[in-house]
Amino acid sequence: MRKARHRAALLAAAREMIAERGPAGFTTDDLAVRAGLSRRTVFNHFAHLEDVVVACAEAELEAVVLAAGRDLGVAAGAHVHPLDDLEALLTAPDVADVISRLGRVFAAPGREEVAERIRRQAMREFGTAAVQRLRERYPATPVVDLDLLTTSVMGGADVVASTWLRETGGVLDPASRARFHELMTTHLGFVRHGFGTDRPRTTAASSPSQKGR
Repeated sequence: MRKARHRAALLAAAREMIAERGPAGFTTDDLAVRAGLSRRTVFNHFAHLEDVVVACAEAELEAVVLAAGRDLGVAAGAHVHPLDDLEALLTAPDVADVISRLGRVFAAPGREEVAERIRRQAMREFGTAAVQRLRERYPATPVVDLDLLTTSVMGGADVVASTWLRETGGVLDPASRARFHELMTTHLGFVRHGFGTDRPRTTAASSPSQKGR
C-alpha cells in the first residue's frame, strides 16, 4: 500500500537524520529530499515536523516490545490480567535503554522542554495502541477500564522516566539500571496494591524479563 510505504520511508529518513543531526537539525524539505518524496507528501502524513519526531520515539518504544518478544498481543497465555501485560512491557530489559536514548539524544541543549514533550506524547500514543491490543486480549473487560488502567500506568511510567533521567542523566550503568528498576517497581506496586499499603516491592524483580540479566 503506497500510503504505508510513504510513511515508512519518512520515518526511516527521519531516524537517519535524527542520528546524524539531532531532532532539531533538519527541516521538512530536508526530510522530503532524504525520503525521496514531495514536501506535500510529508504534510499528508504529519501536520508538524515534531510529529515525525514523536512517531520515531513511539517506534523506539514499540521496538523494545518486539525485540524482547514481549508484544502484548502474544503474551503466551501467561498473563491473566491487563496489568500483567503492561507490567511485562515496562519491565522488559531494554526499556531503560530506550528511555536513555530518548532523554540524551532528544534533549539537546536548550531543547529539554521539547524533548520532555516529545517523550510524553510518544508514551501517550503508545498507550493508545496498547489499549487496542488489550481490547483484543481481554474482550470481556470494559473499554473504559482498559483506558483508565493504561492511562494510569503509562502516566506513572513517564514520571519514572523523568525522575530517572533527572537523577542519572540517562547514563547506563549497573547503578542507574538498578535505580530505574526500583522506580518502575515502586510505580507498578502503587498501581497493583495502592498507595501507602503494604505491598511486595519485588514485583518487577520476579518478572521473567529480568531473569538471567
